[in-house]
Order: sequence, then structure tokens, then C-alpha cells
Amino acid sequence: MAEEEVQNEGTEEASGGKGKMLMLGGVAVVMLIIGVFAGPAVMNMISPPEPVEGEETEEPVQVTGPAIYQSLHPPLVVNFKDSLGDSHYMQITMEVMSRDQDVINTVRDNIPMIRNALILLYSGAVYDEVTTREGKQDMLADGLAEIRSVMAETTDEELIEAVYFTSLVIQ
Repeated sequence: MAEEEVQNEGTEEASGGKGKMLMLGGVAVVMLIIGVFAGPAVMNMISPPEPVEGEETEEPVQVTGPAIYQSLHPPLVVNFKDSLGDSHYMQITMEVMSRDQDVINTVRDNIPMIRNALILLYSGAVYDEVTTREGKQDMLADGLAEIRSVMAETTDEELIEAVYFTSLVIQ
């Protein structure tokens, strides 16, 4: 009978150890979940670093709401040459994105000016550059700057956030 008591005590300690390990594992998982969800909130509460003296800080305009898109339809067609002098063309369909309906309305009212500026811009494209991903991203950045420039001429608003290719054919 003494042997049975010793064996029972050994199995109770072993099962108690497993229970403690499961409990600690569960606590660790809960702490991990809390960290994942609470971490960003804590990081948002930390104040940003103070600006360096003499450095200007510009407060970004916070426009919230859903993205609103305006197509610059019909597609732009641009002729250009490569480094060997061979002729190529691009057919580009683009959309402008803003979160302000008034800006989209202004874009819609000025589509002829915007299209003209983009055709003049992209007619100077270099074939070897526009066939790469980086070149296409540069085209988007240049197009956004060009559209913002046209918008600045007609209004004081530059709240166009992005320009996207919805179709791009290069031949």
C-alpha cells in the first residue's frame, strides 16, 4: 500500500506540472495578444519628437473619408521615340484620387487642361525607363505633380492624394 501511495503522489506531481505549464502557456498567449492590440495604442500616445530649432514643421492637412476617384477618360495616347530613334506609343488610362468631393468636381471641370499637361509630360518619356517598374512609378509621381500644378493654377486646392494607372499599353 505504501508503494501505491508513492506512485499516486508521483503522478499527481507530474500532472500538476503539466497543468502549470499549460496555465503558463495560456498566460503567455494572452499577454502576447494584449501586446499586439495594445502596442499601437501605446505608441500613438507617445508624443512625437520635438522639432529641431530653425526647422519648419508643416502640419499635414487631415482630410478623412472614403477615397473618391475620377477617371481622366478617354485614354491618353502619346507618341515617343526610343534611344535608337524608333517610334513607340503609350496608351494610358488614369484615375485621380481625393477624399474631398469638391476637389473631384474641380478635377472634372479641368480635365481638358489636365489631359493636355499629361500628354505634354509623357511625350518626353524615355522608352527604356517606362518599361521598368521604377519608371512607371516615376511616371505616376510626375503625373501627380503635373496634375497638382494644373490644379494650383485654377484653384488653391492641391488635395489630390494619388494618381493611378488603370491601363497602360506601351508599344
